[in-house]
Amino acid sequence: MSRVARRVVPPADTAVLVAGTVAGSLVFGISGFAFALTASVIWLQVLSPAEVVPLAVVCPLVLNLVTLPMIRRDVSFAKLWPFVAGSTLGVPLGVLLVARLDAGALRTGIAALLIAYSVFALSRPRMPELQLAPATGRAADTGVGFVGGVLGGIAGLSAVLPSLWIALRGWPKPVQRGLLQSFGFYSQALTVVVFVGFVGFGQRTLDALMICLPIAVVGSLVGLALFRRLSGDGFRRAVLWIVLCGGVGLLLRAGK
Repeated sequence: MSRVARRVVPPADTAVLVAGTVAGSLVFGISGFAFALTASVIWLQVLSPAEVVPLAVVCPLVLNLVTLPMIRRDVSFAKLWPFVAGSTLGVPLGVLLVARLDAGALRTGIAALLIAYSVFALSRPRMPELQLAPATGRAADTGVGFVGGVLGGIAGLSAVLPSLWIALRGWPKPVQRGLLQSFGFYSQALTVVVFVGFVGFGQRTLDALMICLPIAVVGSLVGLALFRRLSGDGFRRAVLWIVLCGGVGLLLRAGK
């Protein structure tokens, strides 16, 4: 194979990959999630959904390996395990469904939910906090983790629904960030394992990862520095704006 034929990521596509990676990694550093929600809106201009999903889970997986040790004291395993249990069941189902669902209809449905909720929440000075009995709370957390896992397997969006749910639980900002990031890490690792087993990575995806990963690490560290400057309410509103912009991006993609 010639050198020209071997180049599977043309220069124009590389520029789009870099732009998506910079945006996604900064958002990830601030919020602890939403790399895929942000980057995939840009990446899908040049990549197919089957190529975007592995990028959208491998990049934040590596970022979690870099940044999770910095916030390890904020990770509550007692609160985390119900989400993990649900995700363990949801991710394989999502990966199996990714080739069988109408991608446009799925994006439209997810986008409508994200936009409606984030607009409602941003219009209120403070969201109500759910007061649940321990057993009820764990069951609900497991269900949210399951749906998050399905969305992770389908589109690399495992932490989006949990981010909204965790905000309603009323936990402090560091606990929310620790839960979101550790849940995302587990779901991303599981998605990679299942995706490789069922689908596999093409050479174009591997080449794209070589471009994206170094940029993503630097961007996430910059975003983490910004996160430390946010108040609790500032963090909540930042997450909601991220979800709103991601929902609009998904809606625009659904029409293509």
